[in-house]
Amino acid sequence: MRTQTKPTLVVNRFPVSFLNDVVYFAQPMSRDLAETIRTLRRDHRLGYSEVMWALAEPDPDIGHCIGYGKALTELACRELSDYDPNWK
Repeated sequence: MRTQTKPTLVVNRFPVSFLNDVVYFAQPMSRDLAETIRTLRRDHRLGYSEVMWALAEPDPDIGHCIGYGKALTELACRELSDYDPNWK
């Protein structure tokens, strides 16, 4: 009997300070980062807080995860001009 395994995804992790700068518009969101967020949300079905956990290095403060994950997702939608509700 063959067992199924979940596909893995390797993402670059960023300093929390960099992601903070993206959220507060001090740094632009790159297309690569936006596409990574879309992949995490659409293909891997990560929640907002899980997106932040996947992207931030070191592990972020739990209190910021949902808000930052949602903000990063919104910015990714704008960067990609993709407002598909399946990942937004």
